Amino acid sequence: MLTGARKWILIVSLLALNIVEQAASAISGAIPQMAQSFPQQSQVQIELVTTVVSVFVTIFVLVSGFISNKIGQKQTAILGLLIASVSSIIPAFATNFTVVMVSRAVLGIGIGLANPLAISLIGEFFEGDTLANLMGWRSAIAGIGVSLMTLAAGYLLQISWHAAYLVYLLFIPTLILFIFFVPEPEKFNLNKEQAKNDDLGDEKGGSRLGVVLLAIVLFLFFTLAMVMMVKLATMYVEEKIGTPTQASTVLSILGFAQLIGGALFGTVYKFLHAKILPLGILIGGIGTVIIGTASTNGLVIIAAIVSGVCSGMAIPYIFTKVSDLSTTKSAPLNNAIVLVGSNLGSFLAPYTGSFLGASAASAITNAGYLTIGLAILVALYMAIQYRNDTHPKAFHSGN
Repeated sequence: MLTGARKWILIVSLLALNIVEQAASAISGAIPQMAQSFPQQSQVQIELVTTVVSVFVTIFVLVSGFISNKIGQKQTAILGLLIASVSSIIPAFATNFTVVMVSRAVLGIGIGLANPLAISLIGEFFEGDTLANLMGWRSAIAGIGVSLMTLAAGYLLQISWHAAYLVYLLFIPTLILFIFFVPEPEKFNLNKEQAKNDDLGDEKGGSRLGVVLLAIVLFLFFTLAMVMMVKLATMYVEEKIGTPTQASTVLSILGFAQLIGGALFGTVYKFLHAKILPLGILIGGIGTVIIGTASTNGLVIIAAIVSGVCSGMAIPYIFTKVSDLSTTKSAPLNNAIVLVGSNLGSFLAPYTGSFLGASAASAITNAGYLTIGLAILVALYMAIQYRNDTHPKAFHSGN
């Protein structure tokens, strides 16, 4: 049993792994400068530098389980972190657009291998209230990690867009922590009692349809939310609101707001229960509309804070419900399905943005309206489920 300092450094190590989850978007503020450096590339192609990562994350999230069965969970996490650490800084030195794109694809491989383990490894070493609290903080740490990286990238942009990619050096401390302070769970045998429950049947795992529905919601939410992420710096330039550095700062503030939302999730959930999902999406959509129609940096910041806090409480709810719908056997695949939904949505964001509006501002505004529509659909579905008391209850927890 882990106690004292060893327990806390393990917690730090496991939570630090979640930093890689959203790291691909940290250099979004570099898009305008990169567009100037590669004038032969279209705007969508430049924006794909941010989201192409998600395609390979999507693929290797599913591959990760197979590899971890062969070499172990700790070794798979280390392999993913090592790949991510090396590939992520290649654009800091590359001048060829193809090299940049390939390195970003390889970054997706590394993140994809490590990402599912950021969720499952917590369950290997902790249980009960500690497990619940760490799961709540997992998304918060992912938010603060990408916020710090985005903020640092914004300042490094004042040097060059190449320098912005040096923020990924922050992967290295996580890699070191994992190598030296995370035990091999296969040898730790902390989940013997949980393993005994694997043969109790598939009572929760039978709700695969509910997991798929949650994955669809996450897919739609992310493809709309990421429109704002990839278009904000361009909107600041087009609408003369400010500089790409200021836009990058706003994105970091948004990340910190999501951190606050994640930290408040447990408390707010006690009062709102399942209602937290449509309300979080709704207010997030309203905030996105305000951002797309804003003419001042101050208004964008206020909307980003409100939107970030509320959406930051909606996402943990989805992962909590996936856990409720899963048994020990079905949990890895269920988590992979939901992660595929979020990463595929992120990848399609540049295409979604180009379809939603000719200008960055109109694309962001329309993405906000569609997010509001998504919230209404989720609320209607939940109301029908509550009224009919039918199965599967993908969104309603029964509270």
